[in-house]
Amino acid sequence: MRALIVGAGCCGASAARRLARYGWQVTVIDRRGHIGGNAYDRRDENGILYHVYGPHVFFTDRERVWNFLAPFARWTPYRCALRVWIEGDSHPMPFQPETLRRLLPEEGGVVLAAMAREWRGRDRVTVLELMNAADPLLRRAGRRLYDCDCAPYNQKQWGLRPEELSPEVIARAPVYLKNRTEFRPERFQFMPEEGFAALFQSLLDHPAIEMLTGLDASALMEVSGGQIVWKTGRTWDAVLYTGRLDELFAHREGTLPYRTLRFDLEYRAPAEGLPCLAMYYPDLDIPWTRRADYRHLPGNPPELGKTLLVGERPGPMEAPGDEPYYVVLTERSKAQHRAYRDLLEQVPHLYGAGRLADFRYYNMDEAVGRGLDMAEEIHRREGRNPS
Repeated sequence: MRALIVGAGCCGASAARRLARYGWQVTVIDRRGHIGGNAYDRRDENGILYHVYGPHVFFTDRERVWNFLAPFARWTPYRCALRVWIEGDSHPMPFQPETLRRLLPEEGGVVLAAMAREWRGRDRVTVLELMNAADPLLRRAGRRLYDCDCAPYNQKQWGLRPEELSPEVIARAPVYLKNRTEFRPERFQFMPEEGFAALFQSLLDHPAIEMLTGLDASALMEVSGGQIVWKTGRTWDAVLYTGRLDELFAHREGTLPYRTLRFDLEYRAPAEGLPCLAMYYPDLDIPWTRRADYRHLPGNPPELGKTLLVGERPGPMEAPGDEPYYVVLTERSKAQHRAYRDLLEQVPHLYGAGRLADFRYYNMDEAVGRGLDMAEEIHRREGRNPS
């Protein structure tokens, strides 16, 4: 059995490796000139390892995902600390007691006590829960966090007023009831010592996997009349498509909205860098939503003598070649995507998964898990018992 996988990111590469294990011959293509999707990293001319499409950190509580990835790299424990710049000062992320006491100097302690009573036994709540609480004190605290961080940050990130976005976008911001030094709570938090590109190279290094970069899916196939139409004489028994569904179906249901990023690179002396891997900037007067300092990656030794700061400026998809980084979730866009999923499900032997095809934000472990699930589904529905 032969599978074509469009996209060599977390989802596509993981599916490819799992299908190869099941005995499939797998061709993976990617229109970019490299593997790894948005997790791709490389060393610049100064020897600094950096993430070309913005900082990525691997964390998971999914033992299945960790057990799958672990053999493909040497890993080093890495629990990153992130911060947010609010009203001229740096605060730890995510929100926690230190943040509340500094942003609510007269009420912070009382708010924390009320939170502990209201949500007994929980370690965190969301800003949205605070804003919807029965206690007016908690509602005021939620509104303070919303006004100084959630609202301006989401407006800058998505180019929309918060009320235009799906509520699940705002609800992602947690508020912890105890101080913490690390950004994530997951059990497995590691970084590949040689970088993510080397991890993907190892993942795709299998005699049953053919890897082709710089090749767009449209050169091999199109969807017409509810069928896959092959263009070159080569055919496959199943296709896993991890790209944009609106492009696959020629924008039949309209163009799905995405936001792109533009990157500002700047070299500085280490003393002029950031105190952590990434600083977030909700302030509308600052152009970036996030700025990364790559000297904090475990692959960058301190003796390099300089660091690379990269600021991210989100914006609309306007110019040819703009990359879709973030899906813009509104009620209208979710309905559009459902229409594309309906079209996809009507095409025999065609499957869609991943950040773009699923039209949702995935952490790395979620994308890997999605790829493993899709490989199992494809093998179950399309495959024969491998010898």
